[in-house]
Amino acid sequence: MINREAILKRITGIDDKIFVSKIIDKALKAQNSHCIISTDFLDPYQSNIIKKSIASSLEVNCVFYGGYAAAEREIAIFCPQGMSLSDFHSFKYPLKIIEVKTKSRITLTHRDFLGSLMGLGIKREKIGDILLEDDICRIIVIGEIAEYLEYNLLKVGNANVEVTLTDVGEIQHQGPSFREIKASVASLRLDCIASSGFGISRSKIGEFIKGDKVSLNWEKTTSLTKQVSEGDTISIRGKGRLIVDKVGAITKKGRISITLLKYL
Repeated sequence: MINREAILKRITGIDDKIFVSKIIDKALKAQNSHCIISTDFLDPYQSNIIKKSIASSLEVNCVFYGGYAAAEREIAIFCPQGMSLSDFHSFKYPLKIIEVKTKSRITLTHRDFLGSLMGLGIKREKIGDILLEDDICRIIVIGEIAEYLEYNLLKVGNANVEVTLTDVGEIQHQGPSFREIKASVASLRLDCIASSGFGISRSKIGEFIKGDKVSLNWEKTTSLTKQVSEGDTISIRGKGRLIVDKVGAITKKGRISITLLKYL
Protein backbone atom coordinates (compact mmCIF):
# COMPACT_ATOMS: atom_id res chain seq x y z
CA MET A 1 0.00 0.00 0.00
CA ILE A 2 1.01 3.61 -0.58
CA ASN A 3 2.27 5.08 2.70
CA ARG A 4 0.51 8.45 2.68
CA GLU A 5 1.88 9.55 6.07
CA ALA A 6 5.50 8.81 5.12
CA ILE A 7 5.18 10.71 1.84
CA LEU A 8 3.54 13.76 3.41
CA LYS A 9 6.24 13.96 6.10
CA ARG A 10 8.75 14.73 3.34
CA ILE A 11 6.68 17.62 1.99
CA THR A 12 6.98 21.12 3.44
CA GLY A 13 4.26 23.76 3.16
CA ILE A 14 0.52 23.36 3.70
CA ASP A 15 -0.40 24.01 0.05
CA ASP A 16 2.09 21.40 -1.17
CA LYS A 17 0.81 18.85 1.35
CA ILE A 18 -2.78 19.38 0.14
CA PHE A 19 -1.65 19.05 -3.48
CA VAL A 20 0.36 15.89 -2.79
CA SER A 21 -2.52 14.34 -0.83
CA LYS A 22 -4.80 14.82 -3.86
CA ILE A 23 -2.17 13.22 -6.11
CA ILE A 24 -1.94 10.24 -3.76
CA ASP A 25 -5.73 9.88 -4.01
CA LYS A 26 -5.39 9.69 -7.82
CA ALA A 27 -2.66 7.05 -7.54
CA LEU A 28 -4.71 4.99 -5.09
CA LYS A 29 -7.71 5.14 -7.39
CA ALA A 30 -5.59 3.81 -10.27
CA GLN A 31 -4.19 1.07 -8.07
CA ASN A 32 -7.47 -0.03 -6.49
CA SER A 33 -9.64 0.18 -9.60
CA HIS A 34 -6.92 -1.23 -11.88
CA CYS A 35 -7.45 1.50 -14.45
CA ILE A 36 -5.50 4.43 -15.84
CA ILE A 37 -6.14 7.75 -14.08
CA SER A 38 -4.86 11.18 -15.11
CA THR A 39 -4.69 14.60 -13.47
CA ASP A 40 -5.46 18.03 -14.85
CA PHE A 41 -2.53 20.10 -16.10
CA LEU A 42 0.33 20.63 -13.68
CA ASP A 43 2.76 23.52 -13.75
CA PRO A 44 6.50 22.64 -13.75
CA TYR A 45 6.78 23.13 -9.98
CA GLN A 46 3.96 20.67 -9.32
CA SER A 47 5.44 18.16 -11.78
CA ASN A 48 8.79 18.41 -10.02
CA ILE A 49 7.16 17.69 -6.65
CA ILE A 50 5.73 14.47 -8.03
CA LYS A 51 8.90 13.44 -9.86
CA LYS A 52 11.31 14.13 -6.99
CA SER A 53 9.29 13.42 -3.89
CA ILE A 54 6.43 11.09 -4.73
CA ALA A 55 6.81 9.01 -7.89
CA SER A 56 9.33 6.52 -6.44
CA SER A 57 7.02 5.90 -3.45
CA LEU A 58 3.93 5.15 -5.49
CA GLU A 59 2.88 1.61 -6.25
CA VAL A 60 1.73 2.63 -9.72
CA ASN A 61 3.61 3.71 -12.83
CA CYS A 62 3.59 7.47 -13.41
CA VAL A 63 4.26 9.22 -16.72
CA PHE A 64 3.88 12.85 -17.77
CA TYR A 65 2.50 14.19 -21.03
CA GLY A 66 1.67 17.67 -22.28
CA GLY A 67 0.69 17.10 -25.90
CA TYR A 68 4.19 17.28 -27.41
CA ALA A 69 7.76 16.45 -26.43
CA ALA A 70 8.87 19.83 -25.05
CA ALA A 71 5.63 20.72 -23.24
CA GLU A 72 5.98 22.85 -20.11
CA ARG A 73 2.58 22.11 -18.59
CA GLU A 74 1.81 18.40 -18.34
CA ILE A 75 -0.74 15.97 -16.99
CA ALA A 76 0.37 13.09 -14.77
CA ILE A 77 -0.92 9.66 -15.78
CA PHE A 78 -1.06 6.82 -13.26
CA CYS A 79 -1.06 3.25 -14.54
CA PRO A 80 -1.35 0.16 -12.28
CA GLN A 81 1.88 -1.84 -12.18
CA GLY A 82 0.14 -5.03 -13.17
CA MET A 83 -1.37 -3.53 -16.31
CA SER A 84 0.17 -4.64 -19.61
CA LEU A 85 2.04 -2.24 -21.87
CA SER A 86 -0.53 -2.86 -24.62
CA ASP A 87 -3.26 -1.59 -22.29
CA PHE A 88 -1.23 1.53 -21.53
CA HIS A 89 -0.40 2.25 -25.17
CA SER A 90 -4.08 2.01 -26.06
CA PHE A 91 -4.88 4.70 -23.47
CA LYS A 92 -6.49 7.69 -25.12
CA TYR A 93 -4.89 10.83 -23.76
CA PRO A 94 -7.62 13.15 -22.46
CA LEU A 95 -6.22 16.15 -24.36
CA LYS A 96 -7.32 18.16 -27.36
CA ILE A 97 -5.84 21.05 -29.29
CA ILE A 98 -7.92 24.08 -30.15
CA GLU A 99 -6.54 25.98 -33.14
CA VAL A 100 -7.43 29.65 -33.00
CA LYS A 101 -7.15 31.83 -36.10
CA THR A 102 -7.71 35.57 -35.97
CA LYS A 103 -9.86 37.36 -38.53
CA SER A 104 -7.81 40.57 -38.32
CA ARG A 105 -4.20 41.72 -38.26
CA ILE A 106 -4.27 42.59 -34.57
CA THR A 107 -1.17 41.27 -32.78
CA LEU A 108 -2.19 39.04 -29.88
CA THR A 109 -0.05 37.78 -27.01
CA HIS A 110 0.00 34.70 -24.80
CA ARG A 111 -1.69 36.81 -22.11
CA ASP A 112 -4.51 37.76 -24.50
CA PHE A 113 -5.34 34.13 -25.24
CA LEU A 114 -5.08 33.00 -21.63
CA GLY A 115 -7.21 35.92 -20.47
CA SER A 116 -9.94 35.14 -23.00
CA LEU A 117 -10.07 31.50 -21.93
CA MET A 118 -10.26 32.31 -18.25
CA GLY A 119 -12.85 34.99 -19.03
CA LEU A 120 -15.08 32.13 -20.19
CA GLY A 121 -14.79 30.57 -16.74
CA ILE A 122 -12.10 28.03 -17.68
CA LYS A 123 -9.80 27.15 -14.79
CA ARG A 124 -6.04 27.39 -15.36
CA GLU A 125 -5.51 23.69 -14.64
CA LYS A 126 -7.66 22.82 -17.66
CA ILE A 127 -5.28 24.70 -19.99
CA GLY A 128 -1.89 23.43 -21.11
CA ASP A 129 0.70 25.18 -23.26
CA ILE A 130 -0.34 28.06 -25.50
CA LEU A 131 1.70 27.96 -28.72
CA LEU A 132 1.80 31.10 -30.85
CA GLU A 133 2.95 30.59 -34.43
CA ASP A 134 2.45 33.30 -37.07
CA ASP A 135 -1.30 33.77 -37.61
CA ILE A 136 -2.43 30.75 -35.62
CA CYS A 137 -2.46 29.85 -31.95
CA ARG A 138 -2.59 26.24 -30.78
CA ILE A 139 -3.84 25.71 -27.24
CA ILE A 140 -3.66 22.31 -25.56
CA VAL A 141 -6.60 21.72 -23.26
CA ILE A 142 -8.28 18.96 -21.26
CA GLY A 143 -10.64 17.28 -23.72
CA GLU A 144 -13.78 17.82 -21.64
CA ILE A 145 -13.73 21.60 -22.31
CA ALA A 146 -12.73 21.47 -25.99
CA GLU A 147 -16.21 21.45 -27.49
CA TYR A 148 -17.34 24.27 -25.20
CA LEU A 149 -14.43 26.40 -26.40
CA GLU A 150 -15.12 25.53 -30.03
CA TYR A 151 -18.53 27.18 -29.80
CA ASN A 152 -17.90 29.90 -27.22
CA LEU A 153 -14.43 31.31 -27.87
CA LEU A 154 -15.45 33.99 -30.34
CA LYS A 155 -13.04 36.81 -29.49
CA VAL A 156 -9.50 37.15 -28.17
CA GLY A 157 -8.78 40.67 -27.04
CA ASN A 158 -10.49 42.86 -29.64
CA ALA A 159 -10.07 40.32 -32.45
CA ASN A 160 -12.76 37.97 -33.75
CA VAL A 161 -11.47 34.41 -34.05
CA GLU A 162 -12.28 31.04 -35.59
CA VAL A 163 -11.76 27.85 -33.57
CA THR A 164 -11.24 24.29 -34.80
CA LEU A 165 -10.36 21.12 -32.88
CA THR A 166 -7.51 18.72 -33.62
CA ASP A 167 -5.96 15.72 -31.86
CA VAL A 168 -2.73 16.04 -29.89
CA GLY A 169 -0.99 13.49 -32.12
CA GLU A 170 -0.99 15.99 -34.97
CA ILE A 171 0.92 18.78 -33.20
CA GLN A 172 4.40 19.78 -34.30
CA HIS A 173 6.30 22.28 -32.18
CA GLN A 174 10.04 22.77 -31.78
CA GLY A 175 9.90 24.24 -28.30
CA PRO A 176 11.31 27.54 -27.04
CA SER A 177 14.17 29.55 -28.51
CA PHE A 178 17.07 30.82 -26.40
CA ARG A 179 19.83 33.39 -26.39
CA GLU A 180 23.11 32.07 -25.00
CA ILE A 181 24.82 34.23 -22.39
CA LYS A 182 28.39 33.55 -21.25
CA ALA A 183 29.50 35.29 -18.08
CA SER A 184 31.60 34.98 -14.96
CA VAL A 185 30.27 35.49 -11.45
CA ALA A 186 31.75 35.89 -7.99
CA SER A 187 29.55 33.11 -6.61
CA LEU A 188 26.59 30.90 -7.48
CA ARG A 189 24.23 32.95 -5.32
CA LEU A 190 20.81 33.53 -6.84
CA ASP A 191 21.25 37.31 -6.95
CA CYS A 192 24.62 36.99 -8.77
CA ILE A 193 23.34 34.59 -11.43
CA ALA A 194 20.11 36.51 -12.00
CA SER A 195 21.96 39.82 -12.30
CA SER A 196 24.23 38.41 -15.02
CA GLY A 197 21.42 36.68 -16.91
CA PHE A 198 18.87 39.49 -16.90
CA GLY A 199 21.34 42.36 -17.17
CA ILE A 200 19.96 44.00 -14.02
CA SER A 201 21.95 45.33 -11.06
CA ARG A 202 22.27 43.06 -8.02
CA SER A 203 20.56 45.66 -5.85
CA LYS A 204 17.54 45.68 -8.17
CA ILE A 205 17.53 41.89 -8.32
CA GLY A 206 17.55 41.94 -4.53
CA GLU A 207 14.41 44.08 -4.56
CA PHE A 208 12.71 41.62 -6.92
CA ILE A 209 13.67 38.66 -4.72
CA LYS A 210 12.50 40.33 -1.51
CA GLY A 211 9.34 41.44 -3.33
CA ASP A 212 8.40 37.81 -4.03
CA LYS A 213 8.86 38.21 -7.80
CA VAL A 214 11.62 35.62 -8.32
CA SER A 215 11.24 31.84 -8.62
CA LEU A 216 13.95 29.20 -8.61
CA ASN A 217 12.84 25.97 -10.28
CA TRP A 218 9.26 27.29 -10.25
CA GLU A 219 9.26 27.89 -6.50
CA LYS A 220 9.18 31.45 -5.17
CA THR A 221 12.08 32.38 -2.93
CA THR A 222 13.02 35.43 -0.88
CA SER A 223 16.62 34.31 -0.26
CA LEU A 224 19.28 36.35 -2.09
CA THR A 225 21.99 33.89 -1.07
CA LYS A 226 20.24 30.70 -2.24
CA GLN A 227 22.74 28.61 -4.19
CA VAL A 228 22.03 27.91 -7.85
CA SER A 229 23.12 24.74 -9.66
CA GLU A 230 23.56 23.62 -13.25
CA GLY A 231 20.17 22.90 -14.82
CA ASP A 232 18.23 25.27 -12.55
CA THR A 233 15.58 27.61 -13.94
CA ILE A 234 15.28 31.20 -12.73
CA SER A 235 12.27 33.34 -13.57
CA ILE A 236 11.39 36.94 -12.68
CA ARG A 237 7.81 38.11 -12.98
CA GLY A 238 7.57 40.48 -15.95
CA LYS A 239 11.24 39.96 -16.95
CA GLY A 240 11.34 36.45 -18.35
CA ARG A 241 13.12 33.23 -17.61
CA LEU A 242 16.54 31.63 -17.99
CA ILE A 243 18.24 28.28 -17.51
CA VAL A 244 21.66 27.75 -15.93
CA ASP A 245 23.03 25.64 -18.76
CA LYS A 246 26.60 25.12 -17.57
CA VAL A 247 28.78 25.91 -14.57
CA GLY A 248 32.38 25.96 -15.75
CA ALA A 249 35.87 26.37 -14.39
CA ILE A 250 37.26 29.02 -12.07
CA THR A 251 38.93 31.89 -13.94
CA LYS A 252 42.38 33.29 -13.12
CA LYS A 253 40.63 36.07 -11.19
CA GLY A 254 38.81 33.54 -9.03
CA ARG A 255 35.40 33.96 -10.69
CA ILE A 256 33.13 31.15 -11.88
CA SER A 257 32.44 30.75 -15.59
CA ILE A 258 28.79 30.14 -16.42
CA THR A 259 26.65 29.67 -19.52
CA LEU A 260 23.01 30.76 -19.34
CA LEU A 261 20.13 30.25 -21.77
CA LYS A 262 17.67 33.14 -21.79
CA TYR A 263 14.20 32.42 -23.17
CA LEU A 264 13.28 34.60 -26.16
